[in-house]
Amino acid sequence: MTRADRPNPALAEFLEKSRSLEGKLLTDSIPKEYFDPRVGRGLLGFLLSAGVYGGSVAGVLLAPHWALWIPLWITAGLGGWGLHCIAHDCGHGSFSRSRRLNVLVGSVALMPLLYPFHSWRHVHNMHHAHTNNIELDTDWRPLPPHMYDRLSVLGRFVYASTRTWAFWGGTVRYWWLSGFRPGFFPKASMRREVRWSIAFTIMAGAAHLSTLALVAGPWALLTGFFVPWLATHLWFSATTLMHHSASDLPFLDSHQWTRNAGKLLMTTDYTYPKPLRLLTHNISIHTPHHVAPAIPFYNLPQAQGALKQAYPGMVREQKLTPTALLGILKDLHLHDAEHGGFYQDFDRKPVPPRQTP
Repeated sequence: MTRADRPNPALAEFLEKSRSLEGKLLTDSIPKEYFDPRVGRGLLGFLLSAGVYGGSVAGVLLAPHWALWIPLWITAGLGGWGLHCIAHDCGHGSFSRSRRLNVLVGSVALMPLLYPFHSWRHVHNMHHAHTNNIELDTDWRPLPPHMYDRLSVLGRFVYASTRTWAFWGGTVRYWWLSGFRPGFFPKASMRREVRWSIAFTIMAGAAHLSTLALVAGPWALLTGFFVPWLATHLWFSATTLMHHSASDLPFLDSHQWTRNAGKLLMTTDYTYPKPLRLLTHNISIHTPHHVAPAIPFYNLPQAQGALKQAYPGMVREQKLTPTALLGILKDLHLHDAEHGGFYQDFDRKPVPPRQTP
């Protein structure tokens, strides 16, 4: 028996859990009232994040000394990320029963990123349909070594950078590849919606940026928009990378991957401090969102509790610490198909699956 043929204990344990979920309707464990949106509550979340973002940008532009810019940029990024989390609900239809209201609020909420709403919505739904499927997922899919080796010098640099020191650029690349390319999407209906969103984003973005330059001067385009845009991507990248990357969380091919495992087993929920959880609208409680995207953000804690009761030991939870992100950036670089679909680092050393604390 070759090393590649030997059973991997961590994979065997994962597949056993996956098989135990076959045929189950996971949403049956979540009370139906948790699916009901309250538009007023959603609008409060929108206004909170808009206030954090707008107030921080105004603080940067009015600050008496440049040393104040850095903390204000960080909070501006947090506000922009919070707005993205509201747009996230809009994209899944959990903000409101009204599709028009969802599109309007979602389009406005994504303006700090200049991200066309329907572009993001469609590519994000691809991620939901194929979470941690090595062939089809669109989010943070690790490359196999042979594919990495075939990249151009620039391609290898971009990939290696966004898996390590420039992780914040991961969602910048995501935006660049999918945001303004209607041809990226397979269906004509998707392409029509994407073109509408691109037109809205260009017009609204041009109005916003020209007003910013006229009121505060051209330099404000850098300090009052571009750096907050990067800071928002930092929050965006760190959060999404951590949700679906762990040494004991495989990316599986379509023969081993199952839809229920993708929904319940392939996400890590992080325990945030209460103020951060408030400002990010429970985005850290992510497993119930994958099980049932129609649940509004303010009902996710209760839905998580219901899932934990129905499926003991299957909801992954971890405390938020700096080492949680640093461990991902240090080791989890390439896909290791020979050892169960887990990871290897850039030196081609397999990363042993570790139990989540």
